[in-house]
Amino acid sequence: MTDLILWRHGQTDYNLQGRIQGRVDIPLNGTGREQARRAADSIAVLKPTRIVSSPLVRARATAETLASLIGQSVEVDSALAEKSFGDWEGLKADDIKAQWPEHYATWRAGGDLPQFRIEGRRETAERVGEALKAFVAGAGEDDVVVAVSHGAATNLGATYLLGMDPQQWFGLRGMSNCCYALMRTNRRPPGWSVVSWNAGPPVDPSPLGKILG
Repeated sequence: MTDLILWRHGQTDYNLQGRIQGRVDIPLNGTGREQARRAADSIAVLKPTRIVSSPLVRARATAETLASLIGQSVEVDSALAEKSFGDWEGLKADDIKAQWPEHYATWRAGGDLPQFRIEGRRETAERVGEALKAFVAGAGEDDVVVAVSHGAATNLGATYLLGMDPQQWFGLRGMSNCCYALMRTNRRPPGWSVVSWNAGPPVDPSPLGKILG
């Protein structure tokens, strides 16, 4: 069995303001940097053997906090980047709901919105999920792989590993800023089990921060 830690980045000003981030490359704020330090202490106890990060700066800075603590390096993989929210990036959910109520309802129900250049849930899930599988495929039974990513990407990647349809199944709550999940390979279908979810001391400050990237 191999352990996989899915770690969401710390808080940014967009998280604090309730804005959708997606691919906007915004850095951690002071709270986010402190969250990363606190969470790194908890994750270090699990003895990670590999750290892979999204290329976005908020995820890389979170990953580097752990890497510095345990004396390892960070690998960067574009497959861990956040789901693209296209034309809605930088907006607040309330503004989207007011301007496009029907499209907002479709989004919240898991539907696709290509007219806004938003990456589909199934597309994100496969992209992230296949990358996570590849990381673990190259690991040994005693290895602990840490994948540092984003709210939607982490949730959808885990949904893919569990063999669920990301457009129909919403069984995982959104990950709070700088919290993490521990998943473990399993010989029984779907090949994975969730050991813990949304673990760690940090608390997400925004009501929709769990899905904003």
